[in-house]
Amino acid sequence: MTTNETTTRLLDAAQKLIQERGYNAFSYKDLAELVGIRTASIHYYYPAKTDLGHAVMDRYLARLELALTAIDRTARNEKAKLRAFIKLYRDTETCGAICLCGSLASDFGTMPPSIQKLVVAYLDRSEAWVVARIVSGVAAGEFAFAGRAAEAAALLLSSLQGGLLVARARTKPALELVQRAFFRVLDAA
Repeated sequence: MTTNETTTRLLDAAQKLIQERGYNAFSYKDLAELVGIRTASIHYYYPAKTDLGHAVMDRYLARLELALTAIDRTARNEKAKLRAFIKLYRDTETCGAICLCGSLASDFGTMPPSIQKLVVAYLDRSEAWVVARIVSGVAAGEFAFAGRAAEAAALLLSSLQGGLLVARARTKPALELVQRAFFRVLDAA
């Protein structure tokens, strides 16, 4: 296995473990078993769990930026952009997973401050992007919404994160309801 293959497999497995168990509920031993390498090898790539957490979150943030750029480039209007954003969460729901940041938020108080900042950065970036879509959609006449865009964006993000948790517990989709309710809010004058 090459270095790039090993780091990719480690990051994939670490993300999976965080999303399934939480940041504090897995060890390098768990990760080594999942990837099929020795624990000492993991320490070569990521000397401390904080280093691994940073790498997982850095990649997650980069993927968010790529997804938002792709949505902005391909969606025809603000409503379509917001639907595509919600679809990112619905795809996660379909896999039976929860958002990496939602899982990390459950361990927030016990995580290193540097990883806390990355979680906050992810949520802030997501919210800011949603706010921009709402403001632009209102200006273009797509939405009748007369409220505060920041409040609507916070509502959407909280509902998506919570919806993933509920879907996991009930083993049935919840985000379709979130999407319908959110667009009813945007269509209300």
